[in-house]
Amino acid sequence: MTIAYKLAAPIAPERVVVEAHRGGVEVIDNLADEWRTLCSQAADDQPFYRPEWIRAHLSAFVPGAKVLLITARLERRLCLLLPMVEEKHMFSGLPVRRLRSPVNAHAGRFDAVRTLGPEGDAAISATWDFLKELGCWDLLEFRYTPAVSTIDRLMAKAGESGFRTVQVPDKPNPYVPVPADPELLNQMPLNSRLRTKLRQARRELGKRGSLNFFRVDLDDRGALDGFYQLEASGWKGQQGSAIACSMRTRQFYDEIAKWAARFGYFSLYMLELNGQLLAAHFSLTSANRCYSPKVAYNETFKQFAPGHLIMGEILRDCAQRGIQGFDITGSNDDWKMKWTSQTRAVNHHFVFKGAMGNLAYAIRFRLRPAIARQLPRKPKSA
Repeated sequence: MTIAYKLAAPIAPERVVVEAHRGGVEVIDNLADEWRTLCSQAADDQPFYRPEWIRAHLSAFVPGAKVLLITARLERRLCLLLPMVEEKHMFSGLPVRRLRSPVNAHAGRFDAVRTLGPEGDAAISATWDFLKELGCWDLLEFRYTPAVSTIDRLMAKAGESGFRTVQVPDKPNPYVPVPADPELLNQMPLNSRLRTKLRQARRELGKRGSLNFFRVDLDDRGALDGFYQLEASGWKGQQGSAIACSMRTRQFYDEIAKWAARFGYFSLYMLELNGQLLAAHFSLTSANRCYSPKVAYNETFKQFAPGHLIMGEILRDCAQRGIQGFDITGSNDDWKMKWTSQTRAVNHHFVFKGAMGNLAYAIRFRLRPAIARQLPRKPKSA
């Protein structure tokens, strides 16, 4: 028997109404409810793309930012939203007008949000047609963008229109498929030596007292303070990169915890020994995935690999909750890759426009590499 599938007819981009919304964080508030609804219907629903995440980032790290939201609507229904920061910037020694993604290294991941199907396709085309005519930029800069994203599609449109585009790869992000089968869970992590070490660690810690793993779903100040203190107690605190070392960073994570708990996707995982915190993950769950943008462990117990012990517990909790993937947000560090062989590509994208933009492109990606090739290479040390 032959089954015929009818493809949805394409939608003309001319039917899509694209608008620019400028202001401060209040423009996010004005569109927040529609934005969240779009996220729930989006091609890729990650917590980093939600209005509360963008708002928290701007409030903490770029207070007073000029926010530019691009919306695309079909018959008044929001089908694409692209948030950006509008600013003057020095690029390759040149002053340029830049539109950039509102994201930084703190769980940096960014994409425009769009609906699936022909509506989303038409919105991408219409949004690029709007952007290329927008007169306020020489450089579009989208950092920490996953591969196969809406931004990827916009960049393809830019290239097709003859604009200079550059894609710079970042380190890939590890991804752990969560086995639903308990037998397969027992075979985690993939690294057999680590599995053996963790079994030994559980036995040794069991002799010292009671291990307790639990999840906090509420905006619990005491639990958050405990996590911040744990993170600051080790090398992150010594280097000044811990959350507690920066008022702005603390503000950001406090606000994320508040909003994530309010909308039901916050998970603060804790592993204790006799009430003493051994390891913790600041995690978010959305669309059958768990994300851990911040992790910490007690370095006093380093020989017991507490960071790996809590990973095993989190995966078991995810399996019980029907979560299918654990996204260890951030680069493919060695310790993360002991749990998986899969990664997700992440890129930084640049688009250049006009005389100033094309000059900046030529200096950064043509002239500087050409000069570097002519310089003598330093001899390798023996």
